[in-house]
This record gives sequence, C-alpha cells and structure tokens, in this order.
Amino acid sequence: MKRKVIYVSFTRLTDKVSDDWHIDFLVSRGVTVEYWDVVSVVREEHSERGSMNPDYLRVFRSIAEIERELCIPANQGAFYVMLIPYSAQYARLFRLFSKFDCRMLTFASGALPRDPVYKWRKFSAWLGNPHSLVRELANRSKAAALRKLQLVKPFAIAFVAGDTLMASNLNASRVVPINFFDYDRYVKARNDSGTRVVAARYALFLDSNLPYHTDLAICGLRRIDPVSYFRSLNRFFDLLERKTGIAVVIAVHPRADYDSKIFGGRQIYRFRTAELARDAEFVLSHTSTAMSYAVLNCKPLAFIYTDGMADAYEDNFIREMRCFADYLDAPIYNVDVDDTANSFALKNVNLESYKRYKYGFLTSNQSENTSTQEIFWREINA
Repeated sequence: MKRKVIYVSFTRLTDKVSDDWHIDFLVSRGVTVEYWDVVSVVREEHSERGSMNPDYLRVFRSIAEIERELCIPANQGAFYVMLIPYSAQYARLFRLFSKFDCRMLTFASGALPRDPVYKWRKFSAWLGNPHSLVRELANRSKAAALRKLQLVKPFAIAFVAGDTLMASNLNASRVVPINFFDYDRYVKARNDSGTRVVAARYALFLDSNLPYHTDLAICGLRRIDPVSYFRSLNRFFDLLERKTGIAVVIAVHPRADYDSKIFGGRQIYRFRTAELARDAEFVLSHTSTAMSYAVLNCKPLAFIYTDGMADAYEDNFIREMRCFADYLDAPIYNVDVDDTANSFALKNVNLESYKRYKYGFLTSNQSENTSTQEIFWREINA
C-alpha cells in the first residue's frame, strides 16, 4: 500500500518547488500528496512567482492548526518530508512532529564550498556582539539538547547529495545517496542534446534575482538598489558583447518576476538553464548553486559582482564568491571597474577541480547513474 506523503515547507508551493521535490512525480504515480505551507507560522509573509494553488495545498496560520491535522487518522503513518532545516529557530515544529511520532524524511542537498576564514570572521563578529553570541550559542545548545533528550526524533531517512553532506552529522536512522536536482536536469539535457534553445553562439548569465530575493530577510541581509545593480550588469554585458562578438543570454531565477527590458532587451529564459548551460560558450555567475551546470558541462566559468554588492555583502556573498572562484580555479571580476570588460579573460577549465565539485556537492558514485526520483520512489515503497 502506498503511504501518504506530506510535505512541510517554509516556502510557497511553486512550479519549481513541485518539480524539485518530486511532487508532480508522486501525483502522477497515484500517491496521495499534501503540501503544508507553514510560512505564516515560522517567517514573514511573502509571495512567489509561479505560486500554485492545487487541491492538495494546505496553508497553516498557527501551531494549533497543524496539531489538529496531525491528530487526523488519515495523516497518521504518513511520510512527512520536512522542507525546513533543523535548527532551534524551527525546533517547535520538529518537537510537534516528534510528539506525534511522525515518520520524518529530509533532503540534504545544495551544499557549497565553504571558506574556513569566513567561519572565523563570523565567530569574531559574534565575539564583538555579546547579544548575538549568546543568542547563537543558546540556539545551538537548544537544538543539540532537544535531540539528545530525544524530544526531537531522528529523521527516518535522509536523502543526501554529495560526499560533503554524506560525511556530516545528519541525525538520521538511514542515509541514502541521491543527486542534487541540478544534476538530474543536467543528465536529462545531456541525453537530449539535439535541440538548442539559442541557435547562435552565446554566453550565459545565471541570474539570482538578487535585489528581490525573499531569502535575504531570513539571512538578515539588506537589499541592494535594483536600478544601479541592473545598470552595472547591462553596461558590462554591452562592453563584453562588443569585445567578444558573443551575445549574453539570461537564465532568469525561477522566483524572478521581470521581463527582458530589465536586462536591456536581452533574451531571457526560465526553467531552461540546463539546456542553456550545455550549449553556452562560457558562463557568468554570482553565488548560485546553478553554477553546477557550468561544472557538469565543463564550461569556462567566471564570477562577477557589482560595487553595490561589494558594499552590502563583502563579508558574506562576496567572500563566498571568492571561495567558489578559488575552489573551481575560475576568475572573479568587479564589473564596475572601468577596464573589466577589456581585461576580461577566461581560464582553461580545471577538470580536477570540477570533478571534485561534482562528487563533493552534486552526486556520488552510488547515485550518479540513477535519477533521484527513482531512488526516492524505491525508498518510500520499501
């Protein structure tokens, strides 16, 4: 008998979320699925482009509403896919699901190279702010204590992408290797290589919806001015196109809600990043997991940022970007420096660095020849 699968998420249900977490796939297989939107319970209200309102969507406004649903016999024995990270901030939810002895699953994926210097800088910042330090230590202690006291159950299954996360403490009864969803999309695009999205030669920019990204609030980061941000990018793209004779095409972030005018009339595409990266001459990126497409397709990659980004995010995004550039042996440029377009040069792909990234963060020897959908289906029907 197929178990009911309930997704518990602190993000809105969108077309991308449905695809990323195999919801469409389960529905097509006749599985009873529900998506529990708990945004109002754990974070600020917001909307997302591509939001969906299917009959299996449930929106909760309070812990009490969730508890009433957990009491319903039809929901007992279900798989609960927790699309919420386990931390003290969300501990009350995990305690609630543990109280009802729920069979919780998690997906651990999307890890990125980390700069050890950044970790120590963050710790130093806490030391300089006693209130933040106390809060951070309290949160970490609380999260660890709840698990140690068995007030929060271990995950029944952790589906894990990449060797880096496989080596971490996941607090799960069973750990199953999978692929990051970009890897599965890469395989699909690779196997359908006869059709190009853009006929002419082009470079690809991986848009991250940076000025409008809803996760900035969660990270406690301020927004940058969108006008100056897009002006800087378009000026650089204009100069780069004149220098190389190659048009810049935009793979827009799935949550972005703007048209091609914002990129100076350039071609923009949504949900075609895998195919676009496959056929691009080279790839430009900020700090995005989508850089995995450049890695998997062995494309030259360059990281770019603006003065506004450097001013707002020097100790986080920019530091991370430098870390990614070092890890992948790729160049990094400030597009607002006057001579950047003229001095712009790509490095030869470092295949060893790309391979290290592939198996460290995207897939494993155990999972690379099987889609995550197949692995997920096998495990929940075991």
